[in-house]
Amino acid sequence: MASKVELLSSYKQLVRALVKSNRRSKIVQQLEDNKKQIALLTYRKISLIRQCQDPDPQEKLKAMMNLNGLNKKIDNLKQDDPSKSRKLYFYDKSNELKKLIMEDRSAETSTIIKKLEHLRDIAGFLQNQMEFEQLVERYNPGLKMDQEEKVKRTAAKVGLQVPDI
Repeated sequence: MASKVELLSSYKQLVRALVKSNRRSKIVQQLEDNKKQIALLTYRKISLIRQCQDPDPQEKLKAMMNLNGLNKKIDNLKQDDPSKSRKLYFYDKSNELKKLIMEDRSAETSTIIKKLEHLRDIAGFLQNQMEFEQLVERYNPGLKMDQEEKVKRTAAKVGLQVPDI
């Protein structure tokens, strides 16, 4: 019975590590998705603005109503902060993982001990990998910068400013 409790605690530790390691990538992915949605809605907005120039008053009214709805959607996407989402605190496939881990109840204690060690190793690896990524970002800030930002910072180092375009 003690091994089942240990297995369950190792499972929980693994799920916590998976949630923490996935959180950052999910935030970045959601921000990219929001940018794509904003671009798509902006394109639709431009086509609706063209329709607003139609001489037919009913078509013009429909286009104006759709335009207001699109403006609201675009504003909502711009204000959306994915880091505050509660979905980031849950692992989507935790039930499947739990079934996979707990399926061998009648196994020998040596296999359960190996499984425990393996789960702990995976959780430790995920935690160490996340810490490594944070350290790389902290000590190499230029890795995540775009080209424009790199040029501005390089120019600032020698006392110059990049002109605004």
